[in-house]
Amino acid sequence: MIDKPPKRRNVVIFYTDQQRGDSPGCMGNSYARTPNIDSLAVRGNLYSRHYATNPVCMPSRSSFLTGRTTLAHRVLDNGIFLPETEITVAEALRRAGYHTVSVGKLHLQTYKSYPGDTSMESMERWAKGELDNWHGPYYGFEEVRLTTAHGENVGGHYGRWRAKRFPGLKLGPENALSPEVYKQFLSYKSSLPLEAHHSTWVADNAVDVIEKLASGDRPFFLFVSFPDPHHPFTPPAPYSTMYNGVEFDLPHAVQGENDTKPKPYRDAMISNPFPKDGGVRWFRDFKGAAYNQVLAHTYGMIALIDDCIGRVLAKLSQKGLDGETIVAFTSDHGDFLGDHHFLYKGQLPCRSLLHIPLIIADPSAAAGEVDCVTSNLDVMPTLLSRCGVEIPSPVQGVVLPGPGETPLRDYAFEAGWSKALREYHHFTVNKQDWRITVFPNLHDGEMYDLVNDPYEHRNLFDDPIYRARRNELIEELLFAVGAAEPKMPPVLTDW
Repeated sequence: MIDKPPKRRNVVIFYTDQQRGDSPGCMGNSYARTPNIDSLAVRGNLYSRHYATNPVCMPSRSSFLTGRTTLAHRVLDNGIFLPETEITVAEALRRAGYHTVSVGKLHLQTYKSYPGDTSMESMERWAKGELDNWHGPYYGFEEVRLTTAHGENVGGHYGRWRAKRFPGLKLGPENALSPEVYKQFLSYKSSLPLEAHHSTWVADNAVDVIEKLASGDRPFFLFVSFPDPHHPFTPPAPYSTMYNGVEFDLPHAVQGENDTKPKPYRDAMISNPFPKDGGVRWFRDFKGAAYNQVLAHTYGMIALIDDCIGRVLAKLSQKGLDGETIVAFTSDHGDFLGDHHFLYKGQLPCRSLLHIPLIIADPSAAAGEVDCVTSNLDVMPTLLSRCGVEIPSPVQGVVLPGPGETPLRDYAFEAGWSKALREYHHFTVNKQDWRITVFPNLHDGEMYDLVNDPYEHRNLFDDPIYRARRNELIEELLFAVGAAEPKMPPVLTDW
C-alpha cells in the first residue's frame, strides 16, 4: 500500500523505443548490462507481464500518454496524428501545476512530409530549419527538446544541434560486418562520437532540465525518451564492440510454426506485407555471425541507454530529489529479433512485440514484483493517482496494483490495424495463461496456452480439443472490445 505521499511528487519517465520485455537484467536476461534499470526494479515495482496496446510506435505511445485504447484515441497505426483534444498525462499534470518537459522522441505526429505539412515532427520541416525556434507547447508539455527518426539520421532539436556542434561527420554503413549484413539487417557500428550520439544528448538535456527545475516552486514531470534500441542497429564505440565474440542463444523459432497461423504471418514469409507498418522481415535461418551482430548491437544500444539513465538518476540524487520523485522505466513495443523467423516489427500481435518492460519506483510505495497482466493504458492513471491528481473521465486504464494486491483488470487488450489490407485488422486479449486473437475479416485467429507454450509456437485456434476454451476466450474478447470503445461524448439534447 502507498503511505501518505510527500508534499512534492516529481515524476521522471525513462522511455525507450522497440525494447522487448525480456531485455533487462531484472527480467532474468543474463546478457543484459543494465545495472541502473535493475536498481529501479530493486527499489520499485517490476511489472513482469506488462503489454502494449499495439505493436508499433505511434498507437502504443498515444495509449501510454492518454490512458486510452487505439479504438478510443483513433491512432490506429503510424502516420496518424494524435488528436490535440486528447488529454495526456503531461496535460493533466500541467493543469495540476506541474512543470512539464519532454526530452527526446515523442512521435505523436508524422515524421514524413505530406502536402500542407503541419507536423511538428516532420523530418523535412526540421531539415529546412522551419522549427528551429519551436520548443512547445505540445500535447501538455510546456517545453519540448525533440528527436526524430532513428540511427544516424536522428533529427529534431538534436539534429540541428549536432549539425552545428559536429559539422562534417562522415556517417554511414562503412562499419558494417559486410554489405550483405547491412542491406538485410541494418546493423553496423555508428561513426557518431559518443559525445555526439542522440542517447548522450537525451541524457545531457535531462540532466540540464533537472538542474534548472530542482529548486523551483513547482513539481516537475520529465519525459526522457530514447530513440534506441530501434533498428537500424547502430551503437557507437565502445558499445559497438561490448559484446564481440558473444554467442547468443538462438531465437524462439520453430520450423513450420507459421503454417497454422492466420494469413498475415504467411504473407510475411513470402513478401513485405507491412512496408508502412513496421517493415517486418522473414529469414529462414537467422543465425550465425549476422544474428550475433544484430543481438550484440541491440544489447550495446541498451547498455548505452542504461548508462545514460544512471547519469540522470545521479543528478536526481545530487539534488536531493530521490525521496520525492517517482521514476518509471518502460518502452513502446518490442522487436522480433529472430523469433518466429522474423526481424523488426509489424502489425502482428506476438508476445515478442507486445510484452514490454515496466518498472515504477515510488519512494512512498512498497517494493516488489507484480506478476499479473497489466497494460500500458494503466501507467497514466497510476501516476496521476500517486501524485494526487484527478484522473480525467475519458481514461480507460486502471490504477496498477502493488505487490500482493488484486488487479482491477485481469487482461490486456490490443487492437491492430494496417494501412496495407483490412484483412490484417485484429483484436487481442492477453491473459495470465492464454492469448486469444481474432482477425474478423479473415474469420481466423490465434490461441496459445502460455503455460505450456510461452513463446507462441502452437496455434490452438482451430484445434477441436480446445474448442470450449476458445469459445470462452472469444466471449471475453467480445466484452474487451466493447470496453475498448470510447466513452460517450457529451450529449447536448435528447435528439
